[in-house]
Parts: sequence; structure tokens; C-alpha cells
Amino acid sequence: MAKPPLPVWRSGQLAFWNGASAQGELAYNWSAEMVLLRLPTGQIRTYSASQVRQFGWFDPNQHKQRIFVSLARNHADEQTAHGFYEVCLDGSLTVVRQLKRQRGWLSRSFHRPEQLIDTPELADLQEPFNYFVYDEGQFLTFERFFPDIYHPHMISQSRELDDFVLSHNLNARTILGQLILVDRYNNLSKNGQQTASARTPSPGSE
Repeated sequence: MAKPPLPVWRSGQLAFWNGASAQGELAYNWSAEMVLLRLPTGQIRTYSASQVRQFGWFDPNQHKQRIFVSLARNHADEQTAHGFYEVCLDGSLTVVRQLKRQRGWLSRSFHRPEQLIDTPELADLQEPFNYFVYDEGQFLTFERFFPDIYHPHMISQSRELDDFVLSHNLNARTILGQLILVDRYNNLSKNGQQTASARTPSPGSE
């Protein structure tokens, strides 16, 4: 039987709900939704989303800072619980993701949670994750991308986005294509805000 992958430790920071913080070597277990902190003594502490507000580290494989946040979500039984979500895109539309609870090729790993420690290989995939736009406490799923996300929130940039899809031969029906489209929308919105700000005269300039 193959041994479970060892945690990939990265130097990062934790921010707790009580306002305290800690620095050290971090790893994340997607299945258990627990962040691991390895102390200089070698001791490992684990924390849940009810204890940690945010954590993250710089990922040299993705060349970016990876941020995980604790968000409250209502479940089918109307109970509210905190869970960790990775922030994929930040801007006018914030995109977060969480590992799917599914029966597919990952099902055997769910019986062995240690298998789902965050690794560079897992982090680069889209298929094992559920993606959401997080909007004022609401989770808008990418499974309903066009009716719940594109038309209500992105239609103001539809002409520019349509041109972008055509010029880049983008398949906007895939998760990757939709992530690229939201990223493009965020950039357009940011540039529009900067242009509007530049055109607004400062007080006393007239």
C-alpha cells in the first residue's frame, strides 16, 4: 500500500478570531478542513475554521500569495458553520473555492484524510473543487455561472467580455474559462474605476 503524501510545509502566518496571530510552517488538510502549524520544536498543532480567521503563504509553484479565509455558510439543515475557502480571485468579484465532497476519483482519499494535504499537484487542478463568487455573505456557485453570476453581475462589461472570448478562443463553459472571464471582468472594473477617479477633480481644484 502506498504511503500517504507527506505534508508540504510552507512558511506562513495565521490570524485567529481573537485577534492573535502566529507565524511558522503551515500545511493544509483539504478534507478535514484543518490548518497545521509546525512549531520549531517539531510539535504540530491543528486549527479549525472556528479558531482561525485567515492564513496563507507564498507559493513558489504558482508564483503568488495563497490566502485561505474562514467563511460562514448555511447548510441544508439551516445550521451555520464556518469553513475554510481559498481565495482564487480578488476584486469586484471575489472567487473562492473548496474541495468537493464527491464519489469520484477522490472518494478513496476521503476515507484517508491524510491523503488530501495540500500539494502543488492538487492546487493546480480545477476539477476537484467547487468554485463560488462570494458576494455579501452569499455563495454564488459556478455551476450556475451564467444565470447567477454573469448576467446579474458582469453584464455591464458584456461587449468587452464577448470580444475577449472571441479573440482568445475561450471556452466560457469550463471552470478554467469562467475563472479567466471573471479575472478579465475584475481587471476591466478596476481600470474603469481608476479612469473615473482620474477624471474626478479633487476638492478645491476648480
